[in-house]
Amino acid sequence: MSDDEIISVIDENQSKLNLSEKQKERWHKKCLCLVEFKDISEIIPPLAFDHQGNMDDWLILEKIDDVVVGTSIPYNYEKSRF
Repeated sequence: MSDDEIISVIDENQSKLNLSEKQKERWHKKCLCLVEFKDISEIIPPLAFDHQGNMDDWLILEKIDDVVVGTSIPYNYEKSRF
């Protein structure tokens, strides 16, 4: 994507993305994948997320226990699908 196309896609979706200026800079990428969810519901009670140093943006997990506090194990990138 060109710089103008990237800006246009982000601007067109800003009402849903709600990105800060810093986030817009970070996500100014040549390739974007926007995913929209509907009919979602809150997990009650919320699960405590165990952030590990190698977790950045999006993880594909086999089971949520891999990242929940108290059950978390180091994330195994061998099972990741990029």
